[in-house]
Amino acid sequence: MPRMPFTAFLTDFRTNPVFRRLFKNTGLLLSGDTVSAILGVLTFAVSARALGTEVLGMLVLIDAYVRIIDRLVNFQSWQFMIKYGSEALERADASGFKALIKFGVLVDGTTALAGCLIAVLLVPLIAAWQSWTPEMTDLARLYSLIIAFNIAGVPTGILRIFDRFQLFSVQKSFCASIKFLGAAGAWAAGAGLKGFVWAWMVTEIFDYLSLTFMAWRELKRRGYHGIWKEPLRGIRVRYPGLWRFLTSTNLTGSVKVGFREFDILIVGWLLTLTDVSLYKLAKKLCASLDRLTNPLYQSLYPELAKSWARREIENFKKIVRHMVFLMGGLSLAVWVLFLVMGRPVIEVMAGREFLDAYFMTVIFLLGNGVAITTLPLAPMILAMGRAGLGFMIQFIPVLIYFPVLYAMILAWGLAGAGYAFLVYQALRVFLQALFFEGILRKEIKSQASQA
Repeated sequence: MPRMPFTAFLTDFRTNPVFRRLFKNTGLLLSGDTVSAILGVLTFAVSARALGTEVLGMLVLIDAYVRIIDRLVNFQSWQFMIKYGSEALERADASGFKALIKFGVLVDGTTALAGCLIAVLLVPLIAAWQSWTPEMTDLARLYSLIIAFNIAGVPTGILRIFDRFQLFSVQKSFCASIKFLGAAGAWAAGAGLKGFVWAWMVTEIFDYLSLTFMAWRELKRRGYHGIWKEPLRGIRVRYPGLWRFLTSTNLTGSVKVGFREFDILIVGWLLTLTDVSLYKLAKKLCASLDRLTNPLYQSLYPELAKSWARREIENFKKIVRHMVFLMGGLSLAVWVLFLVMGRPVIEVMAGREFLDAYFMTVIFLLGNGVAITTLPLAPMILAMGRAGLGFMIQFIPVLIYFPVLYAMILAWGLAGAGYAFLVYQALRVFLQALFFEGILRKEIKSQASQA
């Protein structure tokens, strides 16, 4: 997409109501995500200083395993909730909106219970592969219970549709505070690995339940009653392509978690627990940047979905262009800042024994900058209902990524994992550049002819 001049961006920001709403919602989320990102880093720092590199590596592997199973089994219901929920509200179809909520909750509940059961049953196999200790194996079973409480997909979609981003801000900050205090308490009590597992687990469960409570309270406030009495018969007719969209977004989410979490298990398999800790620290620092940019994604997708539902084609394109321009500048600034300040930041945060994570973090931030620059393209294609294409653009690079990761770790050790990350991002951006422009023009032409 052509680069938009900064003056044009400022002009649209002042005059376009969509941009004002977008940045208002992003700002509300950012206030909470900034606090939660800082507290997340502090929580990891406390965990690092309390447990040391090896024991922290155990905790990281347990957490990665449970997240993998959770994301593989859990359907990304918030995405179809926003897509089809926005369309139902645009048509003033309250009955269809309630049926969609009921359908999504049933999907969330079923996948949560199934995911928990699968995680518990697979622990012995993963433990044998990773050579886990009996203590790690037992704690992994315990930690798997988190998945049973992950019923927050539809609630997340509901709150985003209704622009209740301030609630997200407060909720995220509060949950991050609880996790930090739990980790600090475990450190003060000398609780060891088990204490930190409990601290992290309780916070995750509270996170899911609090989001669910807020969403149902919001529905009640807006007068959406009798949701469980709403029949589901004919929902596929009401929402053509619903199952296809749901399946595609779930597969896309599964591919993403395979990239984001399964690599940790590979590092743990091929290298040491210390390397796992260093690798996780590099990813954690990059995740802090993601936490600061993720509010834009969360605010952007509902706006794009609404614009597409209203057939506001020019506004749709303008939003995407400006956001690519903005995110590219932000990611470059953060990367340069870390080049200068990275070593003292790591030493203050986790201690000198974690300084070897500096080079890995520099590589990850470079690759992450590419991902952040192109961040608006993913919600764009979902808003157009092309979830299948989004899955393929995620799947092909990941399919190549893991063999490359394995080979590069064997060749260059921990640094090889960083090089593999760059290869993944380069492939993904190449596919986006190859497909997105042509398909966007085709979709816009098709929608314009139907209007």
